[in-house]
Amino acid sequence: MKHNRLQNKVAGSVFTLPICVVIAVALWWLPQQAFSVRHILGLTLCLLTSFVIMETNTRQHIIRIRTQMMSCVWLVLTVCLSFMHPLEEPIIAAALLCVGYMALFRCYQQKWPQTDVFHAFLMLGLGSFCTPVMLLMAVPFFLYLGIFLRSLTWKAFWAGVLGLIVPYWFYAFWCFATKDMQSFVERIIDMTQFELPSLEAIVSLPFVWQVSAAVIALLSIVSILHYLRTRYDDKIRVRMILYIYMVQTLLLMAFLLLQPMHYQTTMALLVASASPLIAHYFALTSSILSSIFFVFSLLLAAGMATLNLWLTSFSI
Repeated sequence: MKHNRLQNKVAGSVFTLPICVVIAVALWWLPQQAFSVRHILGLTLCLLTSFVIMETNTRQHIIRIRTQMMSCVWLVLTVCLSFMHPLEEPIIAAALLCVGYMALFRCYQQKWPQTDVFHAFLMLGLGSFCTPVMLLMAVPFFLYLGIFLRSLTWKAFWAGVLGLIVPYWFYAFWCFATKDMQSFVERIIDMTQFELPSLEAIVSLPFVWQVSAAVIALLSIVSILHYLRTRYDDKIRVRMILYIYMVQTLLLMAFLLLQPMHYQTTMALLVASASPLIAHYFALTSSILSSIFFVFSLLLAAGMATLNLWLTSFSI
């Protein structure tokens, strides 16, 4: 593989991540022309999540060259979506999912994975307070443990169940202590609210949201197709991890089409799941076609950021 193309220089440079951080701070400030407390906290959580993603890559060697592209792709896509800037459900759910991934991947072929399983499902339980899709993720997470990670045991299963329901135990206790059990009941009811799939619901989404979803879907699909074609270049453990990212990305894209009412949180989870795949593609390709697509992707990201942040800045 030749490493003298623009995308290879970007992927291997130690300056790429610092530059992305500077861009993230600038674009975080742009829509409001000032920093509110919610946006400062949102930026802080975004940067902490980029560290979690980088640490996940370091421990699992997901990309087999020295690169920080996983964190960079996460930062670039996150700053392009203005609804992920304040400390609200989207950025919180994405951060919890990234921590959940980190704990889940540590379970690979473990004989005693209960602790890591508990932590992974605890993140899903906490994230389900932001979006019900994270509660639904419990089913594929159990399948990942059994099929890809080879670590599903009865103890691991019950550790996962316990991790999933612990947040609700504490929340129920708090509601009981404050004599507000109605809030607990309403929370459970809200998590069961789903709409029937309809084309009208998708079409009625703001144009900027449709464009953003199309851009991230395009990058994800291209990256998945590349991975399926070159998957045997990676070690078995890395393949299993990338399979998980791939399945998660496809499931989230399907959920986005079926339940557009949860667009913002689902898009945040999609960014967290697709970023490693997109980074894997850009870091490990060096053909002329991939270089052209890399430049095209940068232009798409710039256009998506301009559209999102311009609309936010001028309230159109």
